[in-house]
Amino acid sequence: MKLFLAASLVLVSISCFGFDRDKVVTFSNLPKESQKFIKTHFPNVKVSRVVKDIDSFTHSWEVDFVNGWEIEFTAEGKWDHIDCKGSAVPASVLALLPANILTYCKAHFPNAVIVEIDHETYGYEVELSGDITIEFDKKGNFIRIDD
Repeated sequence: MKLFLAASLVLVSISCFGFDRDKVVTFSNLPKESQKFIKTHFPNVKVSRVVKDIDSFTHSWEVDFVNGWEIEFTAEGKWDHIDCKGSAVPASVLALLPANILTYCKAHFPNAVIVEIDHETYGYEVELSGDITIEFDKKGNFIRIDD
């Protein structure tokens, strides 16, 4: 009887938490908003792989480019994370951020470029060249430097 209960517990655990998986899909499987974002802001960078990241409750999208760059999108297709792996994030993407973020970065780190952006619930996390991470609220007001 104890063996039966233990086996049942294992099966229930697997069924509740065992659905996390990645599924490689085609570019056309991405939400239209994500496709438009890539075509608009990364027109000259070739996509190497699109992954639908499925977990127990929702999913997200990851797009990898041939040059190593990565973008993550929410289930609805809104950008969530952009990582240009040490290269500058395109100016057209930076134009989507609150202006305060760019003003702060240029004033305090004039020789650095933004290489990574995370869209967080509280606002934005921006990584500059030189491995400097700065947090901003939704309006682009400085919160802190994350060391």
